[in-house]
Amino acid sequence: MSSAADRALLLEAAALAARGRFRVEPNPLVGALVVSEGRVVGRGWHRAYGGPHAEVEALRAAGPRARGATAYVTLEPCSTHGKTPPCVEALVRARVARVVYAERDPNPAHGGRAARALRAAGIRVDGPIGLDATRALLAPFRRWLPAGRPWVVAKWAMSMDGRTSPAEGEGGALSGTRAARLVHDLRGRVEAVAVGVGTVLADDPRLTCRRPGGPPHGRPQPIAVVFDSALRTPLEANVVRESSPARPLLLFTARPRTAKAAALAALPGVAVIPAAGADGRVDLTLALDALHAVGVRRLLLEGGGTLAGAFLREGLVDQVAALVAPRLLGGRDAPLPLVATGIDDLADAPRLDPLRVRRVGDDVWIDGLVVASA
Repeated sequence: MSSAADRALLLEAAALAARGRFRVEPNPLVGALVVSEGRVVGRGWHRAYGGPHAEVEALRAAGPRARGATAYVTLEPCSTHGKTPPCVEALVRARVARVVYAERDPNPAHGGRAARALRAAGIRVDGPIGLDATRALLAPFRRWLPAGRPWVVAKWAMSMDGRTSPAEGEGGALSGTRAARLVHDLRGRVEAVAVGVGTVLADDPRLTCRRPGGPPHGRPQPIAVVFDSALRTPLEANVVRESSPARPLLLFTARPRTAKAAALAALPGVAVIPAAGADGRVDLTLALDALHAVGVRRLLLEGGGTLAGAFLREGLVDQVAALVAPRLLGGRDAPLPLVATGIDDLADAPRLDPLRVRRVGDDVWIDGLVVASA
């Protein structure tokens, strides 16, 4: 049975969990405490997608003091191998005496498994207790889980007047070096980075994570993805030349049976994937299904406005990360970060909630989770 003290400690763990927001999705936000003889000896939270889970962080902080202690976790500990080993194993190895958790794992395939495994190991388990604060932490995860598709982050950089470059086809770095480091850190925490063919033609991006040491936690470089209905991607483009079986390029197109398609598909690491929609363009849902099938759980959209607008129009954007540079462009042909969203009424406009705004050098970084209009 839970007590008022248990609930208070779970609320403290929930406050820790919230620190991971915008960095762990689609994984759930999780916080954990290790308490020995009435004193917190270890604190942890899931800090970033692909990194150690909250329980592991808290157990590391507690060290040998975890033996015989009580672990408080906002979510039932994971019981299967994913990006990291199961937290159940870590709790058993640490020889905690009791585990108190707030929420049952909402994944039907996993819910209840950890509690049974812990009890089988002789550990007392109390939960799910259920608190408003811990239920709120799981809201994005519950919304994403049934979709069975990658979590989509739309990222762009723009001037203060909402333009992404001085004119169509004129690329270049709008943001500063500190902001660029954050972008590469974000690339290192996704399985795939995507652009539209317009961005390939204008900027010739590489779509790699170029942070010092490469992607964190030993992760591979993200898969390069190009949405290219008419297959205009040049054979000499960086994403084509730098593709390999270890770091493939996936080209989604509505025209897969052409000489150009055959030439591209013959190159190492390049896959030309048919995904034609009724309108002759790439069907985004088909493309996301294909990405999910090859293990992509996080997809970063890096450009341009037509692609981001199409994803938003289809209700397929889960998170927005916008960099605002202290510049004014305002050119007649200066492109926008979102085009043709299909939103004509303010009442239909999705909102961002919760929202994070922070200064990054001379730029401003804005993160938010997309919430559909009521």
